[in-house]
Amino acid sequence: MAASAGKVTGAHIWAFFFGVAFFVFLGLWYMQLREREELVANKKAAETQASTADTALRNRIDEISALIKMVGHDFDVDQIGVGELDNKTKVLGAMRDDIQTYGGDVAQETYSATIAKLRDEFDSTKQKYDQVQDELEQQRQQYLALQDQYNTRVGQFQTQTNDAKSDLQDFVSTKEEMIATKDTEISNLRTQLAERLLELETVKEAYAQQLKVEEDKVNKLVFLNQQLTEKIDKIQQVSYERPDGIITNVDNAQKLIWLNIGSRDSLTPQVTFSVYDKNNQGVGRSQEDIKAQVEVTRVWEDRAEARILTADLYRPIAPGDEVYSPIWEAGRTFYFSFVGFIDLDGDGTYDRDLLHDIVASSGAEIDNEVGDDGEWLVHNGVTANTKFIVIAEIPDPTKIQRPEEKEQAEAILAKRTELINEARLQGTKVLSLNDFLAFTGFKSQRRLYVPGLSDKPYTLKAGSQSTSVNESIGDRTSTGRVSDIFNENKSEQKTSSGKTSGAFRSGSY
Repeated sequence: MAASAGKVTGAHIWAFFFGVAFFVFLGLWYMQLREREELVANKKAAETQASTADTALRNRIDEISALIKMVGHDFDVDQIGVGELDNKTKVLGAMRDDIQTYGGDVAQETYSATIAKLRDEFDSTKQKYDQVQDELEQQRQQYLALQDQYNTRVGQFQTQTNDAKSDLQDFVSTKEEMIATKDTEISNLRTQLAERLLELETVKEAYAQQLKVEEDKVNKLVFLNQQLTEKIDKIQQVSYERPDGIITNVDNAQKLIWLNIGSRDSLTPQVTFSVYDKNNQGVGRSQEDIKAQVEVTRVWEDRAEARILTADLYRPIAPGDEVYSPIWEAGRTFYFSFVGFIDLDGDGTYDRDLLHDIVASSGAEIDNEVGDDGEWLVHNGVTANTKFIVIAEIPDPTKIQRPEEKEQAEAILAKRTELINEARLQGTKVLSLNDFLAFTGFKSQRRLYVPGLSDKPYTLKAGSQSTSVNESIGDRTSTGRVSDIFNENKSEQKTSSGKTSGAFRSGSY
């Protein structure tokens, strides 16, 4: 009995497996329950968003209706009449008819232009009125002079004086009637002008308020859309890029690899690639996926040799790994746009010519490029053929003192915004210069810090070591100063002969 009690029987095993299966089933059930709750929450959010959009649309229709009534024509919202200016049953056609009817001979294309023309006519009429007043005053003066003459010649010219007085009275009466008529016309025009100005100001104010509200809505929606798009890109990191080749063999001793692409694929020496694990989640996603960088040294018809520029000791290159470059693909020409100061090796000097060489050596082309002065070097616009918009370093204009340099930085920022807006319309991806260089497999050839070449600080990778295990290491940032023993005789400084040791040629020359 003791022996049988210590044995593991079939019942024990079945009980164990049933227990495990029960917990697995319980975990799957819980996950499905969570997923269902998330779907229900997403549905409620979508319904809320649709209700909000519907409310905004109804508000917009109400606002347009209010604007139409303010113009003075009671039409429905769908009777605005864009493109139907001769249709009086639509708002725009009725407005045009008002201008032609009430504007008369001075009618213009718009309310404001018609009112301005009426003002000109009013000023012209006023000028004529002033001239009539001057003429009337002159006539009065003449009348007084004649009256004096008549008084001195009463006896002799009584008949003539009476006749002249009668003529003068008729003339004055006619002039006064004309003046009264003009005064009435001027008063009416002033009243109409005041009414039109009041209507125009009311319409302008209403339109300005509506325009501001709509612009605020659009700006908020654009900002929200940009934020959501950036969050989705960061979360998903979706890549539609394909690897350009596969590593067939690796020689770690000579730091060489061989690829399954060659001259038949239009591959040439000096093209650089980034290396990805054969089980990658997609090339061109982020720098963290890159395990090495290689440069093609020799090319045959169906294969190529490349030297290893950089590699990760913890993720060694292996046959079957894939290589990728965003600026090279067999049988295709890629186009790229660049904006900002191009510093490829971080030495403080700009390497625009080197960038051009890298792009040209890979068979790619530049369709848009902003120079260091903020002007276009190449400007063909962002199209469906543009693969990447590459953003390099752009200084903050608020931190620049010199006006000329500040204007250049502002011009570069403006063109950067222009390229990014065009990229959003075309669906073109925007990369930083560092990501672009990482994806191309670029390896800086700069090895030493040259004092005086750059005003940027340089952090040495190998510095003084701690004298004890627990002692903290101080700041290793170089000051850029050099010992005086290197400056004793500057006239005898040696220059490089340009020859390289055979140990670094890897059999490629």
